[in-house]
Parts: sequence; structure tokens; C-alpha cells
Amino acid sequence: MSIINAGLDEYRDAFTSLNEKLVVKKLVIEVKAIGGYAMLYNHLREGGFTVDVDTATKDYPSEVKDLIFEVSVEKRLEEDWLNNDAYSLPEVNEVLDELEWEEDKSFSNINLLIATKPTLLKLKMRAVHFGGLVPRITDKIDFIDILKSLDIHSIDDVKNNEYTKYMEADYPRSYEFLKEKVKW
Repeated sequence: MSIINAGLDEYRDAFTSLNEKLVVKKLVIEVKAIGGYAMLYNHLREGGFTVDVDTATKDYPSEVKDLIFEVSVEKRLEEDWLNNDAYSLPEVNEVLDELEWEEDKSFSNINLLIATKPTLLKLKMRAVHFGGLVPRITDKIDFIDILKSLDIHSIDDVKNNEYTKYMEADYPRSYEFLKEKVKW
């Protein structure tokens, strides 16, 4: 039985195990963490759990995918605990060159890059907007949590903040979602 919702400690343990396997195989990978793991890393998710580590990394060779699977079995994580499904999403892929990263130097054979708060804000803003009229509830909750962490608590704050002042024009669905909330 897999751990459905794992926390930062479980994923750090999984990365440690994956790193050891990569060392043996003399392989180095890059992980550009976005989504739940990046939210946890940046202390933005109140629940403290996520189902996987989403990465904005193009792809991994089959040998690396096999090692990721081995770790999933050993650590009782989901089979795709480390995946690049988000890479192909337009809301991620179209802004890859605009994203900013913080480097976690904990691992010798994993270049672990974590999305910064402004990057997570941009990605969640895009997820809410491009999710249409019914975006995932997790995206909406994360969006609000990131705004709060950046001291953006009202639509007036949105209009005056360097990270969000363009939201009404560029991401009107996200703007309307916030406008309906009034304060958060």
C-alpha cells in the first residue's frame, strides 16, 4: 500500500535514496520542482502533504525512470512520485524561461531546483486562469496561500503588487476569482 499523502521528510528520504542509486549508476539528473513539493519546501502548504513531486524538467532516460520506480516501491510512494507531467502543460511550458529557482544543494547527483514564491505565484495564477471556470480546488487554495505569504490580501493589493499588477489584463479568470473573494 502506498503512502497517499507524503510530507517533506518522506520526499527528502526518497531523494536521498534516488541520489544513492544515481551515484552507483554514475548518472546526474535535474529536478525543477513545482507544485506541491515546492509549496512544502517554501512552507506554503498548511496541510504539509502532497501526492508527488512535479518537475518542469523535459524528460528522464528510461534508466532514471526505472530508478524512480525502484524508490517508489522501497519508500511506498506513488509509482510516479517524481514526474514531469506538468512540463507539457501550456500554463507551465509557455513560461519556463521566466521561472526563477532556488537551488537545494543537498544531493550530489540531483540538481534540485525549487520554484521560488513568485514563480509559484505565476504558475498558480496561470493554473487558475487556464483551468477555466472550474480549476482544481488545490490550485485555488495554493494560489491564496501564496498571495498571503507575499502580503497580498485584497484586490487593491493585487493591483499594486509587482508580481500581480498585470493579473487583470493577462489572467482575468484569476483576477475575477480574487475579486469575488474580496479579502483573504
